[in-house]
Amino acid sequence: MSVLPFPLTAIAKIDRPRKGLFWAGAPKCSGGACQVAWELACRDKDDGGLGLKDLAVLNKSLMMKQVHKLFTGESNPWADWIRFWYDEGRANEDTACWRDIKKLIPEYRALTDVALGDGETTSFWHDTWSEAGVLRDALPALYSHCLDADVTVAEVVAAGGLSGQDLQPRLTAAARVDLSLLDDALLAVSLQPRRDERWLRGSRSNTVRAGDLYKALRVPIGGPPLAQMNWDCFAPKKVKVFFWILRHGRTRTRASLHRHGALDTADCPFCPGTPEDEGHLFATCPRLQHLWARLLPGQAPPTTALGAAEAIGGLFPALPGTSAHTMALAALWVVWKSRNAKVFHDELQDDRSMARHLQEHVKLWVSRAPSKLDVQPLKLWCQTVIDVN
Repeated sequence: MSVLPFPLTAIAKIDRPRKGLFWAGAPKCSGGACQVAWELACRDKDDGGLGLKDLAVLNKSLMMKQVHKLFTGESNPWADWIRFWYDEGRANEDTACWRDIKKLIPEYRALTDVALGDGETTSFWHDTWSEAGVLRDALPALYSHCLDADVTVAEVVAAGGLSGQDLQPRLTAAARVDLSLLDDALLAVSLQPRRDERWLRGSRSNTVRAGDLYKALRVPIGGPPLAQMNWDCFAPKKVKVFFWILRHGRTRTRASLHRHGALDTADCPFCPGTPEDEGHLFATCPRLQHLWARLLPGQAPPTTALGAAEAIGGLFPALPGTSAHTMALAALWVVWKSRNAKVFHDELQDDRSMARHLQEHVKLWVSRAPSKLDVQPLKLWCQTVIDVN
């Protein structure tokens, strides 16, 4: 069975319903419905994303696995078909499938290291087969005089080094120095009557899985803080996504909606004349000061949303992180829901009402906790918060 790469346009069409289902619960959604870029959503959770699969990268990793089979000599119907038509020159011209596969080879070479066997499948200039790394980068002056960039290690060793057919007739002084160093190094190269071995950089196993390639193709970019708090807790998924959006600074506050033209005013619904940004909504709004006095007795009230989460999460260092994280997300979720109660139902909740809602949420959420985990301190804390005068 032939394995064909999906074009990027096809992948975009497949991704469209995924994106629409996630953000709008519909087959498709407009750009305004997407609070965080889809590229970020498709990153790992510890890299600022939701852990969704990036279909374009997944497609590339699946195809690159087939490229690995070609280089390592593995036999299967697809690899044998490629070798029969293209490696042995029976095809009159390249097909779209083969052209797409060839585009992956430079990136595949950049991800893999080689242990030389016969040197037949190892690029002299572009593979990592020597201690110097990729010779194209290690010897840039000499490479600039190269006439055949596709020469293999086997061909160079058989010729006793780079010949006049491989290089420009006149070399610069820097290129001559590189050539001298290269000739000395080639004297120590000994080829063996076996195939070259390849493995992903950082692993000595030549068994390459698509998942390994997927991870290798994703360069970590780092994400906003509090990733562990976001995902290591008992909160429902919708609350975790709410906090993930908040960590990225994409919560739909009245200030952000006003900035995008969706509202006529950016004012806080509780404080006319004061813009409702994330810091004000979740931390500095005057209506929250009594709540913070309940939740953080003896501490200065927080000034940012994430600062509030950290302060609550650090109240009980002796508790497991999962429990502390649950408290932090519950507090921010209650603040968010009380704000929405005012905006959509003109309902004003005081600090005692919010504390009671906090207790209800935590009591429900900890039902997901494993039986061996003692959640009594969490429930006791919630009751203490309610009892404060």
